[in-house]
Amino acid sequence: MKIFRSLQLRTRSLARNRLRRDLDDELREHLEMAIQDKIAAGTDAREARYQAMRELGNATAYKERGHEMFSFARMETILQDVRYALRGLRKSPAFTAVVVLSLGLGIGANTAIFSVLDTLLLRSLPVSHPEQLVTLTRVDPSRGAANNLSYPMFEKFRDAKQVFSDVSALWQLDRPNVAISGPGGGVESRPLVIELVSGSYFSMLGVKAAAGRTFTADDDRVPGGHPVAVISYRFWDRRFGRGGDVVGRALTIANTAYTIVGVAAKGFTGENVTEPNDVWVPMAMQSQVMPERPGLLTHPTSMWMTNIARLQPGVTTKAAQPMVQVMFQQMMKDRAGASASVLQLLSKVHMELRPAGNGFAVQREFFGQPLRVLMVIVALVLLIACANVANLLLARSASRQREMAVRLAIGAGRSRIARQLLTESLLLAVMGGVLGLVLALWGTNILLALAESGRARMTLEVPMDWRVLGFTAGLSLLTGILFGLAPASSASKVSLAPSLSERGSGSASAGRFGLGKLLVVIQVSLSLLLLIGAGLFTRTLTNLKSQDLGFAREHLLLFWITPPNKMAGAPLAKTFETVQQRVSSMPGVVSASPSRNGLLSGFVGIRQVSVEGYSPKSDEDMGAQWSIIAPKFFDTIGMRLQLGRDFTDRDNEKAPRVAVINETMARDFFPGQNPVGRRFGMSGDEENAIEIVGVVQDSKYFSLRDKNVRMVYLPYKQDSAHLIMMCLAVRTAGNTAGLPGRIRDELRSIDSGLVVPRIDTVEQQVDATLVEERLIAVLSGFFGVLAVMLACLGLYGVMAYTAARRTSEIGIRMALGATRGGVLAMVLKESLLLVAIGIAIGVPATLALTRLVSSLLFGIQASDPATIAGGAVLMIAVAALAGFLPAQRAARVDPMIALRYE
Repeated sequence: MKIFRSLQLRTRSLARNRLRRDLDDELREHLEMAIQDKIAAGTDAREARYQAMRELGNATAYKERGHEMFSFARMETILQDVRYALRGLRKSPAFTAVVVLSLGLGIGANTAIFSVLDTLLLRSLPVSHPEQLVTLTRVDPSRGAANNLSYPMFEKFRDAKQVFSDVSALWQLDRPNVAISGPGGGVESRPLVIELVSGSYFSMLGVKAAAGRTFTADDDRVPGGHPVAVISYRFWDRRFGRGGDVVGRALTIANTAYTIVGVAAKGFTGENVTEPNDVWVPMAMQSQVMPERPGLLTHPTSMWMTNIARLQPGVTTKAAQPMVQVMFQQMMKDRAGASASVLQLLSKVHMELRPAGNGFAVQREFFGQPLRVLMVIVALVLLIACANVANLLLARSASRQREMAVRLAIGAGRSRIARQLLTESLLLAVMGGVLGLVLALWGTNILLALAESGRARMTLEVPMDWRVLGFTAGLSLLTGILFGLAPASSASKVSLAPSLSERGSGSASAGRFGLGKLLVVIQVSLSLLLLIGAGLFTRTLTNLKSQDLGFAREHLLLFWITPPNKMAGAPLAKTFETVQQRVSSMPGVVSASPSRNGLLSGFVGIRQVSVEGYSPKSDEDMGAQWSIIAPKFFDTIGMRLQLGRDFTDRDNEKAPRVAVINETMARDFFPGQNPVGRRFGMSGDEENAIEIVGVVQDSKYFSLRDKNVRMVYLPYKQDSAHLIMMCLAVRTAGNTAGLPGRIRDELRSIDSGLVVPRIDTVEQQVDATLVEERLIAVLSGFFGVLAVMLACLGLYGVMAYTAARRTSEIGIRMALGATRGGVLAMVLKESLLLVAIGIAIGVPATLALTRLVSSLLFGIQASDPATIAGGAVLMIAVAALAGFLPAQRAARVDPMIALRYE
């Protein structure tokens, strides 16, 4: 003990004589070393100090040179710490692999979610001053927000120079069968994304041309008189290999040739971040690009185009809002004319200026909230991983107590010990960050594949640029500090005498590892939260898929058919009549019937209705969804007709207008009455021009989450002007092998221009509407299981360490008569106690936090007892297994060996 006492006194002496810390310790150290060198060379002590100070110069020079010496010394120290840490980690490959993998999974998940979230929600458009851009949005309290305005309204807003420096109109659509002239040309194999834009579009956004030129105002003056096009850099690279001869070549769209006049700047694919454009065409060519809907530029009531504007310099959105609202209300009055009822409805609609600097993305509505929820989930997973790694480091540092004590005894400072351990933590974090970045590249592709598998068309390009790399680097350093502080602090407080004693390392109380147990409790609580959340989201997905859709799912195929270019109106209706007749007579087909919107496609129109004899309340929404169908549609998809009749071939353009409504519309407007024979009108039509001939059961139309909504079905021969793309529903006899190919051949024999871009079953269509729910359910389930595994790994590590530290105690107990079963129960009881405490904390936290995601649930409450109980039982079962292994090992200890355990 005298040796240890001497080492303690020596350590305290060094600490008392340490130079004051108000200046850099390392600088003072170098100064003292210089003085000692001169004394060793025979110089007097006072003279040596004087010469050393003189060599360092005056106070300023002394400080500057000292900092140079300090920087060099610190760099040497850091490199020494890194080399030592690498040697230590290399000696423990299993420990290093577990830590790096845990951190890599956590950091990779966070990076993948952040990269998609950044691209979809946070990143600004690559345009000039994106913060000045706004979109003109109509807000109807009864129908929500919409960006669509009429072209005459756009012209009036464009002339409001006191508010906007410029306004641009735009509309995006797909066009198949686009032909390219010149060498290597031909017809494109896939539809191109084409955007109609006004002439000032590129100049307003400040987008230059990579080749050729962009549009000018002169390219958008005469309707139908400017067949020119600008292509995207992305399309130029993919289709033309960035060839210099692209300017002057022609694109044939809907039988009109457009001369390519330029290529947009690299990186710019339009304002819609999830649907990049291939081609831009002047708005004046609307009738030529959209032959199925000609004349939209002159139609005063057709609300179809999006408007994006740039505010005048110095004008804020708040200041511009009142002026825009006054203009909009005047336009609404002009549109309403003398109709008091329409004027009353339109008076509730107002115009909002919403920021457009981040671009548009319809998918934000679908994926914005799920991505935020997933970001919270993966952040919790990373926190659990950090707690797990901290536990492992605590156990490792506890096993290195004698090493730390020896280093302290020979003069190392406690701060140096802490810095060494923190260096190891940061090194592990960096390794985890590198692995996380690799996993993020893979995880991002999986995330996009899940998101793009639905009906919400999305082609999202997620670059791994400095933003993502910076996020990953910052996250890695933060996690390194987060899980490294506790072990570094604990190891630096080691006591010299007990640690250097012969049995000090083995006899420490198990209570010394209390921080590790606390971390296990936190891990169990957070894991339970994620596990219950995953259960709620999974049950939501199951409830949505298993509900009654209102039509028969089995043996039903949906053929989405794009008509030939320029075929619209009555000729298109005639073509689909032929399609229905020919396909219905094919072997294996029970019935076939086309419709405009198909089933659960997301393409649903809403129009205001006026019902004969019905007086709406002042604030009542009179909107109804509508679709165009052919005869036998209800029989084909398996919807029951409750009253009246179905459409027939006699319901054509020469017959009186008729409609079939659903049960909800019948209840709303004809409670307790028979609606068959009653009349109503729709906005844009003559008043009460449509007679109700039938009532059909309610079904799901737009989404599986839809509540019962009003629905109007119109015969397609009486509304052929709205025919664009038709969905052919085909009820099969059972075996569909080879049938889709035969139907494709039959369609080509009717008209070679009939294109079938996709064929779906009802189950595929249902799955396509559940992208949001499936995304959350799949990923939350994966991360929930991962969190439980990490928590159990942490529990196993703590209990294994505790059992090892108590080996001598266990030996004494067994020598005094304790049974193996008693030892097993003792250790297992301790592990289950930690789990029970974690569950007791986690359940209330879960009840509080799951309420925040209640809007994402369906058919289940956020406080569902069965899900909470199931999560708790699963947590206990898995944790019991993790605690049983070290308990069993402890119960097998030989008492004689245990009593000699060091």
